[in-house]
This record gives sequence, structure tokens and C-alpha cells, in this order.
Amino acid sequence: MVDYISVTQDVRELSRSVLASDFPNDEIIKEQKAAYSDISIILHKNDWVSTDAEFPSIQKIEAQLAKAYIQEHYGGPDYYQIIKDTREDAYHKLETIKDNMSTVPTDEEDILTRTEFKSWNKNETIPYESKLSSVLRSDTTGIDD
Repeated sequence: MVDYISVTQDVRELSRSVLASDFPNDEIIKEQKAAYSDISIILHKNDWVSTDAEFPSIQKIEAQLAKAYIQEHYGGPDYYQIIKDTREDAYHKLETIKDNMSTVPTDEEDILTRTEFKSWNKNETIPYESKLSSVLRSDTTGIDD
């Protein structure tokens, strides 16, 4: 399973105003994973591959969201409006992608939308077949008392 799709170096460059040059990649990757989780929740898809039509956009949106998470943790109150604007922009883009997605989420492919009834009383194409013994049925000739 993929944990994130954005490039860590891109997120580092986007966040350079609040990160020291020796800031560990592991900490950036945590924020990338959180951003990818947001995307997975909104789009109901977590198995993005580079051949998906939406992949480049999703990759950039993830980097923006990761940057917002980093700014939230390390930027302080001066970054509040920037964080808010970045998230609103990213979530708006995700909603637009969701409404126009050409890649079908895996769980939607597996949905069973309709089944045929197997009972004769619900499905006219199924012939009636009595399970009652012919001795007990009234439509057969039996022994009269």
C-alpha cells in the first residue's frame, strides 16, 4: 500500500520558510502521510498510480497539504491565514477532482448494483416448482377418504 505520493524534496522546498536545512526527512514524510490520508478520505481512493489521469494534480495537492501541516506545527500563529488559504484551495481542488474523476476508485468497481430474484413469486422468468410432496398436494389425484 502506498503511504504518500508527493516528492519529499518538493515539500521541503515549499516549507523552507519554516524548516531548517537539516530538518529530518522522516518528519516531513509524517506530514506527507497525513496529507495523503486527507486525500484518500475525500476521494475514496488510496491506490494512486502514476498512470492515473489525476495523479500529477493529486501529487501537487498532497505536497501543498503537507506544507500546511508543517507550517501548522513549526510556523506558529503568523502562518494561520496562509495555512487556512492553502487548505481551502487544496480541498476545493480535491472536490473538483472528485466531481470529475476519470479514474474509478477500487471500492466502486466492486459494488454490486443489482441482483435478479431467484424466487418464482418475485421473478416471473422462474417457473413455479412445488416443494410439497405430490401425495399432499391438491392438484394431484390422491386417495379419497
